[in-house]
Amino acid sequence: MTTKSLKKHIHLAVESINDTVLLEAVYTLLNKASQSTKEYDWDENDIKIVEDRKAKYKSGKLKAMSLIELNKKIQKKNNFSDNFK
Repeated sequence: MTTKSLKKHIHLAVESINDTVLLEAVYTLLNKASQSTKEYDWDENDIKIVEDRKAKYKSGKLKAMSLIELNKKIQKKNNFSDNFK
């Protein structure tokens, strides 16, 4: 898949998400990636966010799914015919 095509699919996928926690996680990842192409530097806030989400997940308060499940859900919702590969 080309960079242009990936950006289009990512944009469409993000537009269909209404989960604030997931959107914040995606934003954090993309924001950090755009600032540094070498290495991801974790600050105290990043670590706290991950630890909080891990605790919520373990307690059952945070619903999670694999990337494959998320991909299928997005494709079904948006009637996409091609797969993210």
